Amino acid sequence: MNTAGTAQDAYRRMLRGHIAPALRELGFKRGRSLGAFRHETAAHAAEVRFRKSRYSTRQEVDFWIDLHPTWITTEWVYWDWTLRALAPEQRSRWEVTATAPVEPVAREVLHVFRSYGWPAIQAALDNPGYPRDPAVRWPRTFPKRPRGRFPDEAAADRQAQEELEQIMIRAGTDSRAFQALLARLETDPDPSIRQGAAWHLLRTAHEERSRQALRAAAAEDEDIDVRWIARYALRLARRETTADIAGPASSP
Repeated sequence: MNTAGTAQDAYRRMLRGHIAPALRELGFKRGRSLGAFRHETAAHAAEVRFRKSRYSTRQEVDFWIDLHPTWITTEWVYWDWTLRALAPEQRSRWEVTATAPVEPVAREVLHVFRSYGWPAIQAALDNPGYPRDPAVRWPRTFPKRPRGRFPDEAAADRQAQEELEQIMIRAGTDSRAFQALLARLETDPDPSIRQGAAWHLLRTAHEERSRQALRAAAAEDEDIDVRWIARYALRLARRETTADIAGPASSP
């Protein structure tokens, strides 16, 4: 539906008439400002915030979407992403104009959010292990590396990342490379290496061998981001499996 007014009017109409009702169905409540929505559990909360570009005009509004969960006690943000970063095949920003209908934009935003943003938020709220409980010792706990001890530390980190990238390139067709990838996820003391390995397994989370590795990482790794990536990957895999079983939606 197209009505008279500015792009700013259209943006507000999209949020109030389309985005807010859809997010309410998922358990979100309106936040303190326009475009802010909040979903709470007993100890944590997730916020979805629509951000307008400072260069938006009466004719066009560009916007993107931030996602972050917090610990309710302090409102400390322990995870922070944009919807675009979770769905890299999507455009970096969306836009509404003064002359075009808002419904297609709202449908696309909600499709991407349901496909990527909501599973990511659920994974971030699902027993995140934040704040860290000093009484809990994760099965995969690694000694902390002393920072700044070695002058070539940065070079060593770059080399480790390059080696991981080479392993990931071959992992899809080379069983030895895949086992090396699993070894990085299970035993590398550098959390950034383990995170990279988990991100790669997200691509093949529909395969049982990848799911097994991700389940173990989600339950055992001491790093909050490794556990989140693993839970997120498993949620995406379940969503894809459910969609395959359900088949294409029938036309009304």
